[in-house]
Amino acid sequence: MARVARLVWVDQVPLAFGLDWVPLLGEPEAAQAQARRQGASHRVVSGDPPAALGLARGLPSGLTCWSAADLLARRHPRGTVACMLPLDAGLWHVLAAHEGVALARADRAYPDETLACEAIEALRRAHPKLELLAAQAGPDTAGLLQTLARQAGGCRPLTLTRRRGLRLTLLMMAVALSAAGWLRWGSGAAASAVPDPDARADWHAALARTLARHPLHGEAGTRALLDALYRQPARIGGWSLHDLRCQPRPADALWHCVGEYRRQGFEADNRALLRAAPTGWRLDFPSLDVARAAWTVTVPGLRPEPHSLPRAGLLARDWVSELQAVLPAFSVLRLEASRPLAVPAPRDAQGQELPQPEDLPTLAVRVLRVEGPLRSGALLAPLARAVSWHKAALTLAPGARPGLRASRLILHLEGTVYENRS
Repeated sequence: MARVARLVWVDQVPLAFGLDWVPLLGEPEAAQAQARRQGASHRVVSGDPPAALGLARGLPSGLTCWSAADLLARRHPRGTVACMLPLDAGLWHVLAAHEGVALARADRAYPDETLACEAIEALRRAHPKLELLAAQAGPDTAGLLQTLARQAGGCRPLTLTRRRGLRLTLLMMAVALSAAGWLRWGSGAAASAVPDPDARADWHAALARTLARHPLHGEAGTRALLDALYRQPARIGGWSLHDLRCQPRPADALWHCVGEYRRQGFEADNRALLRAAPTGWRLDFPSLDVARAAWTVTVPGLRPEPHSLPRAGLLARDWVSELQAVLPAFSVLRLEASRPLAVPAPRDAQGQELPQPEDLPTLAVRVLRVEGPLRSGALLAPLARAVSWHKAALTLAPGARPGLRASRLILHLEGTVYENRS
């Protein structure tokens, strides 16, 4: 159920708390339609250029008010900041911003301070350089609220989201009249220029098939993949893991994994490994000292929806900044230049390529390569919103000296990042 925003009056300035923050899809001018689709009574965009859309529900239509989260973001255009505000007895509200943009997982209220602190720590895992501005009740908290209220006069307030009504009716009438005029006066040559609806459908179907081959794993799929790697035994039945490789199967959410184990000690033999092997393992023994285990794991993913993918400019500014924040935890974190997503052109009955429709989304992908300690993988999950993984591996480095970027178990990931260039 959607949250209802609440108003807090500070020095006679109404500040709105509890907005739902979502990525801004398309240009800022599309915010009105996006807010209307999600049933918001008011809206505000955050960032310069705008990168997030704040949606408020349940606010009075005739009242001018400001988003506290947006005011905080405007006050801190660099870095990552957060604060915990005790608005009422027994109610703590968390606000956070990154590089001048309100964060989606903040602007939320919690019934006690412990839960609010846990929310702050979850944000810190995604943004290790997060600065906490107000951690407890006191003069600093009151001062921050008053500062935000004084700042409101020079910032844009929440905008009322108008519903479809008379304007939509007039627009439909205008479209109908225009269509009637075209049918009355349009020439045969103009009619022949109308795109073939079958060609358009074939192109969109080709795009859907291409996207289905590389599902978007996002945070949930990334965590499932990492959890499967964490569960992999490093030693079992006197055998030690040497390396492990996983790749997705083409037709479903299953990944095929193969791990190589090597004997460690005279007591290790094939019988011991067979007895200790987890359910689902298929073992073979290519030599006296080497065993290979094969199994499958489920990694959930969704077919990317083109209009929900991040805009290229916002991805380069905000998402890449988030990657840079976790860069010290990896030995390799490389994002290659973008290239257009290749969509095989559909053909007609004569084998000719069908013309591409103008409304086909223009998508691109970037290759992402990761290498570092297995424990650092948890930092990637919150950042994998637009990532499709296609390779995962673990290698053993027994002589490595553990450190920030070094470990005896090294994680290797390779995937593609989607972006929308429409």
